[in-house]
Amino acid sequence: MALSSGNAPNDDDSVNLLDLALVFAARKWFIVLFSFSVAVLMAVIVLIMPVTYTATTTMLLPQKEESSAMAMLGQLGGLASLAGGGGAASMLGLKNPDDLYIGLLKSQSVVDGVVQRFDLMHRYKAKKLSDARKILASNTKIVSEKSSLISISVEDHDPKRAAAMANAYVSGLHDLMSHLAVTSAAQRRVFFEQQMEEVKSKLTEAEVALEQTEMKTGIIQPQGQAAAVIATIMQLQAKISASEVELGALRTSATEQNPEVITLQSQIAALRAQLADFEKGHPQSAAMAGNVLTPTSQVPAASLEYLRRMRDVRYQETLFRFMAQQYEMAKVDEAREGQLIQVVDPALVPDRRSWPMRTLLTLLAFILGVIFSSFWVLLQSSYKEAMQDSETATKVRRLRRLLRLRQKRM
Repeated sequence: MALSSGNAPNDDDSVNLLDLALVFAARKWFIVLFSFSVAVLMAVIVLIMPVTYTATTTMLLPQKEESSAMAMLGQLGGLASLAGGGGAASMLGLKNPDDLYIGLLKSQSVVDGVVQRFDLMHRYKAKKLSDARKILASNTKIVSEKSSLISISVEDHDPKRAAAMANAYVSGLHDLMSHLAVTSAAQRRVFFEQQMEEVKSKLTEAEVALEQTEMKTGIIQPQGQAAAVIATIMQLQAKISASEVELGALRTSATEQNPEVITLQSQIAALRAQLADFEKGHPQSAAMAGNVLTPTSQVPAASLEYLRRMRDVRYQETLFRFMAQQYEMAKVDEAREGQLIQVVDPALVPDRRSWPMRTLLTLLAFILGVIFSSFWVLLQSSYKEAMQDSETATKVRRLRRLLRLRQKRM
């Protein structure tokens, strides 16, 4: 008997499982028919649902490489660090270079170009342009993959339009980058272009001032020590301006605590002090030049005015040639970098739908039908078993009466 009682729990479990099997066997046709009906209904719904196609294009981002003008820029000291690269990400402070191009692809300029090109406001039945942008964004997936690859996937009901829209993102990126200084070479080009325009304007002003001085004083070409003084002053000013430009370029990618920035600031201060000595006629300036140059305070007033105007013209000419050289080198590097975005796999017209997945949804509906019908069978069986208890049956009948009375009052 003890053995029998010890096996009682296992016997109860066996009876419970057997009862469940009997319940399911008794209602097997209900479970099968219900599940099959749900699967058929889902199949019909899936057939009615609009078909969606997904087209994907993959592009290769620019790789970091040494600039073609590095050898020429190396002789200019600190400016070589600006040309040394690091790419657009380092210039813009981005940790991941792919984030820059993903941000451009999701920009309003590129998205609006796709919306207008394919008349998506009409196709999406959007009342506002912002609504069309949101729908397009929900249908577009831009993912950064390994090895500097970015994939652009676009969903649409028309397979040809889906492929064209995916390729339109790439062409939109090319158009946007042609107007923006994205790469390091492009930023250098913009920087030197602005500096060159400023120097060109100052050179024109200096030439006009020199011409007015010639007409006023009648001096055409000073000789002797005055010319040597003005040449030295011109060289000092040219060095100061070149150093200031170099400092400005370095500040685009470095902080004030950078050792190179601090060194350049010290050099500029020393050059300015030396220039001030020459212009004021300080005795130390003559000693530094070997007692060959005459301080500017001893030059006649008319010649001094002419020399100063000539100094400004030569200084601006030297600075302009320097800016023009850097500008041309940056243009060459920008042209090279602009060709580095390549399409690895252009979007082709998809031959298979991406949604709905008819087989999977139908199978899933059948499984859910089996689960729900089985649960319903168990619930009915539990209810019938509970109704066999007189106390439980009394409570159920009372609950029904109360619910009916409440419905009548309502």
